[in-house]
Amino acid sequence: MMSVDKLREKHHINRVAPKEIGLLLSAQSYRPEITQAIQKIKTFKWEYLQNLVINLIGPGIHPEYGGQYPCLKTKNVDELIADLEPADYADIRKIKNVDKIQVKHGDLLINLTGAGSIGRVSVYYGVNLPITNQHIARMQIKEGCDEGYIASYLRSWWGERALEQGIAGSTGQINMVNEHVRSIPVILMNSSTQQYIGDKVRQAERLRSWAKKLRAKVDSEIDKLELPTKTQPAIVNRVNVNLLDERLDPRPYRTHYVGLVDGIKTIKNDQVFSITELASGCPVSSDDFLQNGEVPLIRIRNIGFDQFIDIDTGVTKEIHDNEKKYQAVEGMVVVGMDGIFRAQFFLHDELPMLVNQRVAMLTAKKIRAELLTHWLNRPEGQMQLNQWAVKTTVEHTSLSDIGRVRIPRLAEEIENTLADMLLNARKSYRYARFLTTAAKLLVEAIIEGRLDETTIVAAQEQLQSDTTTLDRAILSRLKTDGIDGKGQPLFSDLDELYRLLALAKEE
Repeated sequence: MMSVDKLREKHHINRVAPKEIGLLLSAQSYRPEITQAIQKIKTFKWEYLQNLVINLIGPGIHPEYGGQYPCLKTKNVDELIADLEPADYADIRKIKNVDKIQVKHGDLLINLTGAGSIGRVSVYYGVNLPITNQHIARMQIKEGCDEGYIASYLRSWWGERALEQGIAGSTGQINMVNEHVRSIPVILMNSSTQQYIGDKVRQAERLRSWAKKLRAKVDSEIDKLELPTKTQPAIVNRVNVNLLDERLDPRPYRTHYVGLVDGIKTIKNDQVFSITELASGCPVSSDDFLQNGEVPLIRIRNIGFDQFIDIDTGVTKEIHDNEKKYQAVEGMVVVGMDGIFRAQFFLHDELPMLVNQRVAMLTAKKIRAELLTHWLNRPEGQMQLNQWAVKTTVEHTSLSDIGRVRIPRLAEEIENTLADMLLNARKSYRYARFLTTAAKLLVEAIIEGRLDETTIVAAQEQLQSDTTTLDRAILSRLKTDGIDGKGQPLFSDLDELYRLLALAKEE
């Protein structure tokens, strides 16, 4: 995700009218884009951010770690919706009045420090009541304002420019000035407009929450096998010569690896090579990399456990068309072969894509791709992938070692049920991201005069009567580059969006 300081170091000399000078006197704070954005914002009805927040906006405490109480850090404030995982834990025994610093459902969070993450705003929809550390400010939004809307506004291009003006310090040691954050101008749109945009964020959270529940159900079913994935390895072990393979180093024969494989062998199982076709990705020269190219290139760094992530590199359509055997297809599973061996499968509406070198391509033949992906990402798969990995600077695996991984098998009916759950979870994460993107694009469209608030208000009134006609019309106008843009449709299948939302609502 982009941070608000990305463009900061590109303009060191700027002309600015005295009346536009704010709290900071650094040239970077007055790039033309920043001053013009703030001028534009103030042509609307607006209010200072602090006046919309109950608590005084400021950094959290400096906690001691190593305890058992969840603590949010800058890594948790990444997407528009904050995520507690991966969590750090603080010792709060010496903290008085913990309830005054707890992050509550619907609170906003902003990163106050750190190049590359500064200025990011997220809304927290959890119920764990975590605290934050000194690098994050918490904002409890007043009644009458929509937290989802305000978060979307602050993550829009316009909100980020207003935030950018408040960055102080040198590269690598930058921070947000608290007084500036409090004085950010926030456009006060119609309450129905705020609700419509905020509901898109809350719908995204509904899909994310449902996806987590679906995966938990799948794991609950798989855990019934009680395979030994938590056994600690012996410090010293003797190896039966019958177990020796072409590798003579001790790693593949450590007791916890061998014990897991032995456990899988006692039940029905298949090795990956027998249920898939294995191949490696395309050796694309870095000279052919194009930022946001015509066809996305899937590299190791783009393979996430929930979905493909941070896809910012592509190739020309010509290269993609000429490399047919490396083209991604629906249901293909890819596994990173260096570092962390994450797996993910392709959906139809993600195509076309090209698979890069050092990424294994698995075409499933006798197992659903969704379930194979999940097994490979679970401890049973990760332990086997690490069993035969070779470490230099990072871990490395090979097609042959991926092929030897044993996948436990269940009854076909059960496998199909689990795979259907995993497919819905995968799609839910994907559409949740579309919804948060939509919320930001809608804010931008209204500010830029490309969408009228009366249209939003009418759509919101229809939705309250369970009619989606105007909502569909608005969402169908959204492209990846904005409303009525030239990019691809943001939502490739609106029927699928409404289907997923209906299923998630039933849970």
